[in-house]
Amino acid sequence: MNWYEALTHQDMHVHSTFSDGKNTIEENIAQAEHMGLRALRCVDHVRADTKWVPTFTATVRALAARAEVGLSCAVEAKLLDTQGRLDTPLDLGDIDAIYAADHQVPLADGPHPPSEIRAKLDNGEMAVEDVLEAIVAATEMALRRPEHVVIAHLFSVLPKIGLSEQDVQPKAIERLAGSAAKHGASIEIDERWRCPSAQTLRPFVHHGVPLLLSTDSHRSETIGRYDYCTRVLRELCHDYPVTL
Repeated sequence: MNWYEALTHQDMHVHSTFSDGKNTIEENIAQAEHMGLRALRCVDHVRADTKWVPTFTATVRALAARAEVGLSCAVEAKLLDTQGRLDTPLDLGDIDAIYAADHQVPLADGPHPPSEIRAKLDNGEMAVEDVLEAIVAATEMALRRPEHVVIAHLFSVLPKIGLSEQDVQPKAIERLAGSAAKHGASIEIDERWRCPSAQTLRPFVHHGVPLLLSTDSHRSETIGRYDYCTRVLRELCHDYPVTL
């Protein structure tokens, strides 16, 4: 199995009824095995007041003992500020990773709704470069956590504030990629949010940052079904035929 086949036979971001998914972990496992996947990561959303993480991880570990697909578990938390704080509970149980996600816009004073930031950009209260730098800085600082960090659907918040990945300065992405390599982080290509682009991912590949393929499924029937992700992989394969 080559690198392309290995990545397309995994789904490293699938939600369950522990948070906002429609299906149980058992149902997700059954679908992953039906799709012939070799790796499945159970990922659910947490906040600071979440209490169920130890039960979640224990459930995944128990099911892993008899599942045909390789199972792992992680939590997904939003970036809170430019210091890289994440909205996680103190007890994270036996997780394999934390997915750091830009659900809102993390500024120095905390997370802000995309609608608010878009309005401030439109009326000139905020500058585009300051907002983009805040998102990159928050993500970069989050990589310093002791747990393994996965950069989740990088820049998915940008369309919500009227921006795109093309607005991010290449040097900022290069800086983030270097930090990801330094701290042993990974980055996912997310089918649901259709990001990041091959252009954004190239510095990460150049720095040797591991790529993960994810559907970010909230329904079992979409597990392991890729369109956007495989197109991005083909672009990267053309650019990096050996290193991936």
